[in-house]
Amino acid sequence: MSELPRDLLEEILCRVPATSLKRFRSTCKQWNRLLNDKKFLKKHCDKAAKHYTVLSLTDESRLCLLNVNFHSGVPNSLEVTWDELSLIDQSKSHQVNIKQVFHCDGLLLCTIKDNTIFVVVWNPCTGQTKWIPTSKDCSFHDFVLGYHQDKQTGNKSYRILSYKSYHCGDQEFQVYDIDSNSWRSINVTPIPNYNFAYPYYRVSLNGKTYWFGVDEKEEELGLISFDYATERLERLHLPYQFYRYDDLYLSVVGEEKLLVLLQREHTSRKEIWVTTNKIDDETKDMSWSKLLEVEVATTGHESWLGISFLVHEKKNVVLFCEKRFFNNKAIKPVSIVEEDDTVKNVDFRVRTRTSCRPYLVDYVPSLIQIEQHGSKRRRGQ
Repeated sequence: MSELPRDLLEEILCRVPATSLKRFRSTCKQWNRLLNDKKFLKKHCDKAAKHYTVLSLTDESRLCLLNVNFHSGVPNSLEVTWDELSLIDQSKSHQVNIKQVFHCDGLLLCTIKDNTIFVVVWNPCTGQTKWIPTSKDCSFHDFVLGYHQDKQTGNKSYRILSYKSYHCGDQEFQVYDIDSNSWRSINVTPIPNYNFAYPYYRVSLNGKTYWFGVDEKEEELGLISFDYATERLERLHLPYQFYRYDDLYLSVVGEEKLLVLLQREHTSRKEIWVTTNKIDDETKDMSWSKLLEVEVATTGHESWLGISFLVHEKKNVVLFCEKRFFNNKAIKPVSIVEEDDTVKNVDFRVRTRTSCRPYLVDYVPSLIQIEQHGSKRRRGQ
């Protein structure tokens, strides 16, 4: 390998999944320099095989990595195991308690509650972290991560958005630029009569952040997106107009498709819809196609409260994690839904926090480097 021309070596290594490539740093100095080169990392991000994994939040406010194995050739076969990921506070040499986590482009934005609230940008694949100071009055704020991509160079500028949970109007939005290490207030034009609905249900797709939104005047539920380049909110429509739902959730599949789960009030079926048009900077509206419907069976001893789901595109199955109450005890089983809409419960219980709704994230490991220059360890320091 050492005798190969550099350009051929790059073409080979840029196709290796990130989880395998990170171990090659210790091969030799030449490879270590290559894996620190920003141009190579961008090339790797574009060409490498994507290794999708599943993250969930545990009872102890830790992140666990779910290893979901679909056994080829074996019908209705799904095996789920898990490994805990450790986010260490180096100043105290112990694991931190993660209140919320948000995934964007291989990076995790973790909201940490430790007497005060602060946020950490974390790349679990490389182990890099960046601790971000927050304002003193952010107790009721949420934080999400996105990016603006330069169309000419392809370089990404990662930014954190801070906002109040339940209102689009009459509030202050702040943005933290990862590269410049600074917070700034931004003037965001609110969408008339439109507010965040279910603010903890948010996803990132192509750098933008998406939430459910509700039109208080028209009593319609839709979607809100935030563009980190224009710093504008946009309103987008769901597959159909309705106001009250017994259950709903947002998810993504691949890198271009948005998914919604909808269960209308007083119905027993959950519907999953997927966008059929490519979602990019020019998208002003969405076209939807129904992926499947699932009949929800409950008994007098069991009730549902929230659901999280992921779609495995190649296997044509959907992975569910529901929060149910059975005899006053919370359980969160993992289920698999096949192409014929049959449901199989897996003999596994995700150790998600009892007080929280289920949480699954389609996480793609990457070698993205987090800008560290000028980073502050904690707020006020």
